[in-house]
Amino acid sequence: MATYSAQAITTDGLVATVRNAASGDKITPDNNVIIRVTNASGSDVDLTISAYGTTRYGGANQAKVITIATATTRVIPLSFPEYINPADNLISLAWETTPSVTYTVERI
Repeated sequence: MATYSAQAITTDGLVATVRNAASGDKITPDNNVIIRVTNASGSDVDLTISAYGTTRYGGANQAKVITIATATTRVIPLSFPEYINPADNLISLAWETTPSVTYTVERI
């Protein structure tokens, strides 16, 4: 398990640090944080982002499942308060599989 913070994209651009997807990955919340996920595996990969709290109608917020197609890169926003776990104040990422899946954590 690792916890990562967003790298800022400045007017000069950003050479982002590429991370290997791993079980238990967590992201420190930040304004306008995104992850840029690249799937180089031979099949689609699901990423599940846990959600906490309840809707305004009283139902539990549902986890967000995002499919990253094989041989693609997908940009995913994480700046939603529902994604922050109140127990540790972090955003949890759960990967269906991790080999050949990488990502960056950026702030725009």
